Amino acid sequence: MTASEFRCLLEGAVSRDMDSLEELISLYCPLIDKMSRINGQIDEDLRQHLLLHIALNISRFKK
Repeated sequence: MTASEFRCLLEGAVSRDMDSLEELISLYCPLIDKMSRINGQIDEDLRQHLLLHIALNISRFKK
């Protein structure tokens, strides 16, 4: 993905385009999963908490 393509994807997500948000989350899924681990296991509650925060606050991201 080029920088220009990423910028368009991010701008779409910030503008509340659900397809862009889903693609952005999919792109960052490995990092989200990594940050959701407790004692080597993915904690689904923590993962959902992170996803919820991303979804609710993406519009605050400065373009």
